[in-house]
Amino acid sequence: MPSSNRTAAPWLPTTAACILVAMLAAVAAGCAKPQPAAAPPAASEVMVTTPRTIQVPEYLEVTGRIDAELVVDIRSRITGYLTKVAFRDGQFVSKGDPLYEIDERPYVAKLAAAAGTVEQLIGEQKFLKVQVERYEKLVAKGAASQQEFDSYQAKGEENAGRLASARADHEFARLNVEFCTIAAPIDGQISRTQLQVGNLINQDQTSLATIVSIDPIFVYFNVDEPTLVRMMAHARESGRGLRSRDTIVDVGLVDDVERKYPYRSRVDFLNNQVDARTATITMRGRLDNPYSRDPAAPRPPLFRPGMFARIRLPLGDPVDRLFVPEAAVGTNQDRKILWLVGIDEIVTAREVTVGQKLGTWIAVEATDAARPLTTAERVVVRGLQRCREGKPVKPTTATEESLDVASLVPPVLRRDPPEVP
Repeated sequence: MPSSNRTAAPWLPTTAACILVAMLAAVAAGCAKPQPAAAPPAASEVMVTTPRTIQVPEYLEVTGRIDAELVVDIRSRITGYLTKVAFRDGQFVSKGDPLYEIDERPYVAKLAAAAGTVEQLIGEQKFLKVQVERYEKLVAKGAASQQEFDSYQAKGEENAGRLASARADHEFARLNVEFCTIAAPIDGQISRTQLQVGNLINQDQTSLATIVSIDPIFVYFNVDEPTLVRMMAHARESGRGLRSRDTIVDVGLVDDVERKYPYRSRVDFLNNQVDARTATITMRGRLDNPYSRDPAAPRPPLFRPGMFARIRLPLGDPVDRLFVPEAAVGTNQDRKILWLVGIDEIVTAREVTVGQKLGTWIAVEATDAARPLTTAERVVVRGLQRCREGKPVKPTTATEESLDVASLVPPVLRRDPPEVP
């Protein structure tokens, strides 16, 4: 019996080891089973719309400045002391209205002296004329010498010269008296006076005030050289000059934030050369700018010299343009792109160039002419940040109200004569 017990003892550890190995094998087999595949990511939801074709006129938007037709610096033609200022600062004046008065007494005295000299020489002229006639008869009778006759005749000619000079001095003195009153040379608005009563005014040196004309008034603007070439080509094709009655530009002021351009101007000037420094040429439009000085019904002018202006300049006949909501235009570094959804619901980016705006819509054109945009494209307008090249999306069509389609109205470039503002 003891011998049999010693034989069975080594079997027990071996059995336990086998069981442990079997358990480890089972665990290893379970870990080796294939895991289930991960579900694909859900497609991003985006909102899409189709481009719209609108016929719009070709035009250029530039900035300009309003300037007066006439600007006059008021200066005195004589030297003297100021005795009267006959206007209010900023007053509207008419041509011929008195503005300043200078002490005229010294000039009146000089005028009287000049008049006396003229009268004296006229009396001398009469005496010499009588003497010449008398000695002419005496010489014929031999009662006087030819020398005496020639002497009086020469004095008569000398008198005629001094009389002409005296009359010129008299006219100069009369003008100086007239210049003691300074009148408005043009219609317009005067600035504030630079000198008050009692100040000494120096002839042709002292600036007293400035008058600018108000009605009509000009608006100046510059166009670049490529635009000029395009305008000239269209003018040749249409048979209309750039300064004809058909060349009307629309004008807006700083309050025209919606770019409605409520005023119109007829182009009446095109500069004769292009500025080589800026590669631009200056154009000018004429604006009616009526006003009323009547205290009972005052009407100030709308335009003032120096104002900022926006100009819309027509460039040619209307053309069809493709418009998309401005929110659909994305940016990739310095490029403008649209995200397009294909028939397989995969989005791709298309590089575009942008043009004029109509409300919240903007004109676009494919940069690659071989792949033009069409009205059949589905353009992403919301969810651009969720778009990835070649990835699927879940598109829904945007409503007309959310797209502000009502603002997609082309401007009307009117050709009728400008109305008085």
